[in-house]
Amino acid sequence: MLYIGDILNPHGLKGSLIVFSHTRPVHAVAGYLRWYVGKDEQNVQEFTVVDCHQHKKRILAKLEGIETIEQVEALKGMRIFVPEDEVEVDEDEFLWQDLIGCTVVDQDGNRLGEVSALHEFGAQDNLEIKTTADMEVSGEWLLPFIEDVIVDVDLDKSIIQVNLLDGMDACFTPKS
Repeated sequence: MLYIGDILNPHGLKGSLIVFSHTRPVHAVAGYLRWYVGKDEQNVQEFTVVDCHQHKKRILAKLEGIETIEQVEALKGMRIFVPEDEVEVDEDEFLWQDLIGCTVVDQDGNRLGEVSALHEFGAQDNLEIKTTADMEVSGEWLLPFIEDVIVDVDLDKSIIQVNLLDGMDACFTPKS
């Protein structure tokens, strides 16, 4: 299952809800006919999506069987999942969850650490890379996920090779 969004709040009195989407583009959350809603992917309830659209900066949705504000309140804070096989990924695209845990190496094969998270800060995504306990210097990298930096992503081997451009040593924050 892929985690694609969160149920935030009710919208109105007739069972509509406000959703925070983790998809890209944001409105792509509306492209799924069924959502699996729950605290985690093992404990979900399946819902048919009756309506889902972007309204200003929000995503509004209506789920079959959810007709009252009280029913939405019971779903508030729940996560939205879809089966991974329903998500289309182009050849040059990656699911964030597939990148988490990958080992990151520079072009000389020096290990920088493991991907611990990804962040979206406007213009591009950023890899958060934490050093591992067996490394000489501990700390954290924050590298842009852009073509000039990302040389290769090998999901079969769980390795991401990067090109540290001049000045990118500033992207490392040491921890003591």
